Amino acid sequence: MSYLLILTVILAPTFAWRFSLGGLPANFLMLWIIFVWIIFGLGLLLKKELKIFWHFLGTIDRKLLAATGIFFLAALISLFVRGLDKEKLGQFIVLFLQPISLFFIGGYIFNDNPTAKQWLIYILYIFLAVAGVYAVIQYFTLLGLPSVYWGNSQEPKRAISFFGHPDFYALFTAPLLAFLLTDLFERIKTSIAKNLAWIALWGLGLIGLVFSLSRAGWLGLGAVAVVYTVMAGNKTVRWLMAGGAIVAIAIIVIMPNLRYRFITPFYGEKSTSSRLELWRDGLTGVTQSPILGLGLDGFGKEWPQLNSDPAQNSANFPHNIFLDVWVDTGILGLISFVYLCWFYLRQGFKHRKSSNIFPIAIALFILALLIQGQFDNPYFRNDLALVFWIILSLAL
Repeated sequence: MSYLLILTVILAPTFAWRFSLGGLPANFLMLWIIFVWIIFGLGLLLKKELKIFWHFLGTIDRKLLAATGIFFLAALISLFVRGLDKEKLGQFIVLFLQPISLFFIGGYIFNDNPTAKQWLIYILYIFLAVAGVYAVIQYFTLLGLPSVYWGNSQEPKRAISFFGHPDFYALFTAPLLAFLLTDLFERIKTSIAKNLAWIALWGLGLIGLVFSLSRAGWLGLGAVAVVYTVMAGNKTVRWLMAGGAIVAIAIIVIMPNLRYRFITPFYGEKSTSSRLELWRDGLTGVTQSPILGLGLDGFGKEWPQLNSDPAQNSANFPHNIFLDVWVDTGILGLISFVYLCWFYLRQGFKHRKSSNIFPIAIALFILALLIQGQFDNPYFRNDLALVFWIILSLAL
């Protein structure tokens, strides 16, 4: 069962395989998670572990359990705010019901089989490296890259790897690279020579992120790397990270496309100005309904009325994680989400010197997500919500 859960993380991008099922919007990932539910439920019944699973739920920190329950309740309420429809029901299932269920299932599985945690780390190294290699190939050969990202007056050339958009790729990749930093640092401290393969795999994932040209992803991972290097790195780690930073800066300076990506926000670039407009529209939305928000998918549906910029075509979220949560799930959703993040950040940095690397790894994951989330939407997508809750389950 543990391998099934790990495979679920790798299959997260398959939510893009969309279709209709009984008149309802569905996708491959949604059906896969139902399959995981069935296998897990049958396993509990056949092994007569229902009472053990129930006992495990009782061992979860009460405040964490309450925050998770309130977040789920906020989503359930938001399902009915401003009318129920098929699209909102689908959003509720794939963004809340399924991911939060895997939070509890994952916690139980990882507690029952702790070695599965290490296997998840191995798989993440490999997956991010493969995605990174494909991103580099895309960037230089245009293989599998939609023409809109070949470089034009609207968009510079950007890699998307296995994802539908460069920002989607970066939103999935940057927090997971941050999550792996703790394991990476421990390997470097132990022996660079013996762990060269793992260091190289992480580096390939990083290179892929660079060629996504996602500045929010660069900022999120870069800030976390600096914080953790200062906080937990030894001399070897600090020299290695400093050398890596110099190489990265050199590559950015040498390659005009990367260099201009840094410069253009200071010259009124459309992407930058549009973020400011979206934040204003998000604030307008929560001002209109500060308690209940606009309901699931509410910002997208109300956007024509909220929009203050005629040049904007459409938008589903304000592109700020706190505004995203507030406008879609109301004040209850915002408070519970902030507490969840604070809970894991506090636990992680409190136990940063523990032999158990997972609390601090999760804290780095959340920190990268929150920094990146000031400019983008790091939760309200099927794959991102799924990975968020499975990563949190590692510390249950």
